[in-house]
Amino acid sequence: MAGSSSPGRRRQEIAYRVTRAVLGPYFSWRFNLKADPQPDFPAPYIVVSNHVTELDFLLLAVMFRKPMGFVVGQGLLRSRLLRFLLVWLYGSIAKQKGTADVRTTMGMMRRLKEGRNVCLFAEGNTTFDGRTDDIPEATGSLIRAVGAGLITCRIQGGYFSLPRWGRGIRRGQTSCRVVNLYDKESLRSMDAEEINRLLVRDLHADAYQEQRIDPIAYHGKHLAEGIEHALYLCPSCLKQGTVKGIKDQVRCSACGMRTRYTPYGSFEGDTPFPGIREWTDWQRGRIRDMLANGGEGAVVTDGPQRLLLQDDDGRLRRHASGEMGMGRDFLRIGAFETKLSNIAGLEIFRKNILQFTLRDGHRFQTEPSRGFCALKYRDLYRIIE
Repeated sequence: MAGSSSPGRRRQEIAYRVTRAVLGPYFSWRFNLKADPQPDFPAPYIVVSNHVTELDFLLLAVMFRKPMGFVVGQGLLRSRLLRFLLVWLYGSIAKQKGTADVRTTMGMMRRLKEGRNVCLFAEGNTTFDGRTDDIPEATGSLIRAVGAGLITCRIQGGYFSLPRWGRGIRRGQTSCRVVNLYDKESLRSMDAEEINRLLVRDLHADAYQEQRIDPIAYHGKHLAEGIEHALYLCPSCLKQGTVKGIKDQVRCSACGMRTRYTPYGSFEGDTPFPGIREWTDWQRGRIRDMLANGGEGAVVTDGPQRLLLQDDDGRLRRHASGEMGMGRDFLRIGAFETKLSNIAGLEIFRKNILQFTLRDGHRFQTEPSRGFCALKYRDLYRIIE
């Protein structure tokens, strides 16, 4: 098994080792990373971790000296440059989010049969509010199907070091810990539901709860900038799209509400919420109420946005532009409109790019736009779904 080889294996393992050697020390220092040593566990195995930052793969590479192939969301590979780097250079495996993707399973099994390890971020998305997101039900089936050992890891502190909505790495403390080791015989005796339950238990993290227990300051420049990618409703005037982060201040352009985002991730000022977690819970509740009382019209709206269609070769071209809105059963951007039932999957790429795929296979995304909050569309979609 371990002696077999596949095309590109040597290239991919060299790329992993070089990246780990060159970038690992810098990001360990930048994140003030405390990482467990690589566990003494027989290969091949799957490493499954919670997903906190876009640099989680580097944090785990500090822990794991032995090269791993990472499972990445299909949406990330829409960029030809990223597809080249992630697939050709590093041997990443594409996965359609939220489904038991046969191609993903086969890709993982090929690597594992060669004695190569695989890493999977179970949530498929980094967090906007510091809490581990839902783990798709298909994950347990996938892990059981590949027939390898399992190592679960938990990343803590990364949310405040590099919040998904923010800009730049803040200096605080991040840890990367091994939670549990499961040999393949133990996993074989479990069903998919049991495996999912142990993943939920092992990977769960709540950044704000951890801060209450052990407060750590995360210092940096312009701490609140970009916060409008997470906060889309003002608690004072209830307006959409008026909240903005400026340096360390969070302000509403409609009513003048103002609060300060502190190095501890808390708010000081007009808002009734101690942190982003409570604010995002409140705004999701408001969206749910608006949906219940909103009839057939748009529940969430934005000014003019541009919609891009991805061609078969990966190129993006302009498809529509105009006012954007989503209601109980539709998504509209200018002249483009589709029923929500026609959408096979909807997610957020990076901070504020909304990506969705129709059931006929057509793939779309919004063009990056300053101040646009894709999160409110994903929140509404999940509520309706």
